[in-house]
Amino acid sequence: MAKVERHWIDRRDVARPLATWRRTAQISLVLFLGTAHVAASLATNADDSRTAKNISRRVNLDGPGDTGATSSDVVQALDSKGDPRGYSMDVKSVICADKKCEIVTVRIYFDLLGNYERYELPSGDNLTKSGHKPFSAADHAKLHQILSDPYSQLKSVGWDQITIPGSSTTPGDGVDGISGATALSKRNMVVTGAAYTCYTLWHWSHGEVVDVIRDMTIRASDKQDLLRYLNSGENKYVIFAADQLRLRGMFDTETRTAVLQVMRNGDEKLTDPALRYLATASKETGIDCFFRCCEDESLVAKSGKRLQFLEALKESTQDMPAGCLDRISGWLARADSYYEVHLVLSLLERKNSPSEQAFSGAMLQLESNNPLVVRRSYRYLKAQALNDSQKGTLEAFEQQHPDRL
Repeated sequence: MAKVERHWIDRRDVARPLATWRRTAQISLVLFLGTAHVAASLATNADDSRTAKNISRRVNLDGPGDTGATSSDVVQALDSKGDPRGYSMDVKSVICADKKCEIVTVRIYFDLLGNYERYELPSGDNLTKSGHKPFSAADHAKLHQILSDPYSQLKSVGWDQITIPGSSTTPGDGVDGISGATALSKRNMVVTGAAYTCYTLWHWSHGEVVDVIRDMTIRASDKQDLLRYLNSGENKYVIFAADQLRLRGMFDTETRTAVLQVMRNGDEKLTDPALRYLATASKETGIDCFFRCCEDESLVAKSGKRLQFLEALKESTQDMPAGCLDRISGWLARADSYYEVHLVLSLLERKNSPSEQAFSGAMLQLESNNPLVVRRSYRYLKAQALNDSQKGTLEAFEQQHPDRL
């Protein structure tokens, strides 16, 4: 976690050095139809700082490599209503190993959850590569692509694996890059001749500042903000909101209904956080909004969501309401994988005597083409306290299909 000073420094000022920056820098990153383009811009848009206030918080962050802690200002940009709309942080373009690098200030922009969005340079400045060559538009596009990848292999590259310009013994390769056994496999993850810059900016973009920004957004968000995020349609904000609403114990009717709609209408990535909220809400309020999901056709109709609900049921320590297991046993008829059958039967094994619906569902799975499903269902049935009629049915199947068991 970031080493944050005990007292936040909040500066709501309009005259911060932001006024020296143009909203559209000399090199601008433009997203068009999902593809990153970098183009020289001659626009002279007014500075955001002239129309919107910002909150600046000074924190101590571990710098890239072994550079130690650095004091940085994380700026929270506010919209006209005073709500956060994004963040930025000014950093040095490169931590230079040979003291010969051209260092400029780079402003990195983040979304409300600390995800990298873009970078900008002061008007008239540019990044440079080995040999003092300026970045081209293609170089900026590649750098933006590198910084947009939170899972880049740069995360696992050590500072000592970056070569110093001119140290390579390979003809024509005397620019900084990635050294050692990783050279060939990781060369494409940097801009040629600018490995230090790529390394430095990637680690600033995906380091401790992410937790700082997330914390700032949490502090700035009330219930209505979280409900707005929940209904935003953007998965990252929906997941964030569902988790925060659960952690804050916001289990009123309006919020429960909103999260239930996420479970019903959202994709499978949203099911788990929604179910975690609903399970906790049921436990804390005594109002069942979790177990009754087994009756919700929007969940039951999709195998992926069924699996997520079954996993949540298996982990739950709450007592199931009467009839819940019987409804779950009805899912055996539509189970389409061994794992789903296994999860359903594992829940049904909590009762020693199966209902007729559970027995019929397990018997149906004995006719599956998957031998694992057949054996799992048979093992379940043999361990149950069957009534005489059920025993007779199972024994008849054993005699007719000994090869399947």
